[in-house]
Amino acid sequence: MVFIIPWCLGLVLAALHSWLRRATLDRVGVLELFFRYQLALGLALSGLMGFLGHAFNPTQVAARIGWQAHPAFQFELAAFELGFGLAALGGLLTRNRGYWLGITLAPSVFLFLAGAQHAHEIVSKANMAPYNLLAILPDFLIPGTLLGLLAGLRGSRSRQAG
Repeated sequence: MVFIIPWCLGLVLAALHSWLRRATLDRVGVLELFFRYQLALGLALSGLMGFLGHAFNPTQVAARIGWQAHPAFQFELAAFELGFGLAALGGLLTRNRGYWLGITLAPSVFLFLAGAQHAHEIVSKANMAPYNLLAILPDFLIPGTLLGLLAGLRGSRSRQAG
């Protein structure tokens, strides 16, 4: 459940920030603000937290997921999580929507499929371990939110150009 906290925090802080700037933000500005908060907190922070857990506490993390520990494989997973976490932080330095799409797409595929795997573990093996059960929600919400915001930005740009 720990990964849902940065996602929620991103929504709350973006809502507060957009409310404080409501006089100067248009629809695109609000969408970009929400996207940046989700990029920083939902994706980057969760990637960095995943890296720390899988790299430095692989046995404990595996046990909390209900899996056997595989420290070498978990280190590879940690490396991917570190990479997408750092790339997401890099996305804060640009307004390039092509970069945003790229940095959203790979982790989104990973998270959606990880969420499906966690759901499969629950159904097929009755794996109700905390990190298996509680990982499902953020595994779908983080990429869903980011991709939805990007789609909204694309639609807003099209309406502004027309």
